[in-house]
Amino acid sequence: MHATLLVAYIDSLLSTLNLRRPVLPMPLPVRYTQPMTGDDSPELEYYRAVEDLFATLRGVPHVISPKDFQLLRGWWRDEVPLAAVRAGITEVFARRRERGEIDPVVSLSYCRHAVRRHAQRVAEMHIGASDDSPPPPDPRPELEALAADLNAAAARLHLEKPRLAAIIESIAKAVETASEIPVSALQEHLFALESALLANCLEALDEANRQALESRALKEAESTAATPEARDRTFRALRDRLLRSDLDLPRLELDG
Repeated sequence: MHATLLVAYIDSLLSTLNLRRPVLPMPLPVRYTQPMTGDDSPELEYYRAVEDLFATLRGVPHVISPKDFQLLRGWWRDEVPLAAVRAGITEVFARRRERGEIDPVVSLSYCRHAVRRHAQRVAEMHIGASDDSPPPPDPRPELEALAADLNAAAARLHLEKPRLAAIIESIAKAVETASEIPVSALQEHLFALESALLANCLEALDEANRQALESRALKEAESTAATPEARDRTFRALRDRLLRSDLDLPRLELDG
């Protein structure tokens, strides 16, 4: 088949499966929260941490709306742990990508129920803990190793593909700060970060490389899946595997 016809054929199939996403701007998390005092207060750092994570997961700079800022301020005033906020936000992003939804999460309000659940989980963990119970294993060594692997991948891409390198570095920073997430939610948190990593790296590829990668995944999916639904799932799984392999990215998961 002629190359032009092949590209058109792939585009048609991807469109039918509703797998295309709009190309996003360069995914660099930007802090829009301005200092309220001369020093960075704990409240300001709380806001910035949430703002940075949301921008990292979206893969595009994000301005918090007045409505979202009121929600964020309410979490601060209610002493909702930052770990619960982070875990709730990443859960929402992960669930949407699992379902194959392409519409972006554009507001913190989408995450409010998940944040509430994780806040309750954190509170229950503190209530149920006793002096006799053994402490959970420290995940920091594994998280530091994952972050180091991500930074190494970013370093390999820095000169030729700086946009991809910037995406990977932003996820590495999120992995480094994940040690405060409750151990029971940490695997899910890492899964969400990996989902964001792969989605944003895919969008950062130039059109030729993205077409080539997706055609490889689609060809194999069509040969192994019998139904459109199965083909959709298989295509996305194969595409992620190929992308991870091409960029030499680690799987974001703990051994335990």
